[in-house]
Amino acid sequence: MGIRDKFKFDLSKTEDKLKLFILVSGTLLFLLVAVVGGISLTMSPDFCKLCHNAMQPEYVTWQYSSHSNIACVDCHMEPGVINIMKEKIVATGHLYDYITAAYEEELPIKMKHELPSHLCEQCHSVETRSFTLSGDLKDPHEYHEKVGVSCVKCHSGVAHGNIAGRAATTEGELAAWSDKEGKENMAMEFVRPDMDTCVACHINPAKYGVEGIESVTWDCGACHEDIFTPNSHKEATWTRNHGLDAAGQLKDCVSCHAMGVEPTFAADGVKNNVIKTGSTAKDFAWTTEFCINCHSQKPDDHKDKSQWMPNHKQAVAGKGMNNCIACHSIQKPKAGETLQSPAKEVACNNCHWFK
Repeated sequence: MGIRDKFKFDLSKTEDKLKLFILVSGTLLFLLVAVVGGISLTMSPDFCKLCHNAMQPEYVTWQYSSHSNIACVDCHMEPGVINIMKEKIVATGHLYDYITAAYEEELPIKMKHELPSHLCEQCHSVETRSFTLSGDLKDPHEYHEKVGVSCVKCHSGVAHGNIAGRAATTEGELAAWSDKEGKENMAMEFVRPDMDTCVACHINPAKYGVEGIESVTWDCGACHEDIFTPNSHKEATWTRNHGLDAAGQLKDCVSCHAMGVEPTFAADGVKNNVIKTGSTAKDFAWTTEFCINCHSQKPDDHKDKSQWMPNHKQAVAGKGMNNCIACHSIQKPKAGETLQSPAKEVACNNCHWFK
């Protein structure tokens, strides 16, 4: 009797019907277990690392994150069988990119879309969770959620240190990232939202997904219970003399008043791009919201133009030209310059001919 004869069934016989049922059921059960087991295996973080060496940086940073006990798919995949199958189909494209090294042309590797907040809310709730904010900070998460600020706008570094956003994975052998690189890139400065993010969002909410609101207060008291004020700022002469201090110690000004500003100044107060006016202190004042808010207000003696204009020469002689150019430009700004000071158009050489 050959093998083919063994698999011939006489369906008129109860015994053969039972054999066929067992064979078909066993085959289907085997396939089901294989598929479920295969899907389960491919959904584990270890498999992600083995299959996608390009994702080694994400893997080692995740290991040092507060989410290291959360599987990748819990955050990066919508729940449900249908969504799982969709993701597995999409994953075949990732496999092709890996085999052909196509991903190397698009470094750093980034997600095609932003993680929606409801995936975070599978574990976290802004209404019931107590937030462990540091120091004197206050942060009404429920209000941010109400106006449409998604979780990842502030917490982009919580799982991977925002390595893609920081362009930390644009060069080098990605597969060579070790625990050392993972730990270094999960330092607190990369994980927690910083003050730059807060202030930048308050200045330009639309950039962070908030619609219908042009700006939000960035007064220090909006986020801090207690505001530290240096002793020098409390002196009666501070407002009048702070420009001189800025010219000599800009580093101290930058340490507090550069939050939320594009990084045109390094921490030591040196401008990273081309100096527009020849004075780093003035450039800083002209491009920093903290300074502009005051510098854009006319002093009391400027408000009556009929009185101010005939007498401003004496004011310049008494206070010095540096006092004027804290707000005004000697030369009218050239086309294309983006200085933010509202007083920049009132240039000395509109009427004078200074060099």
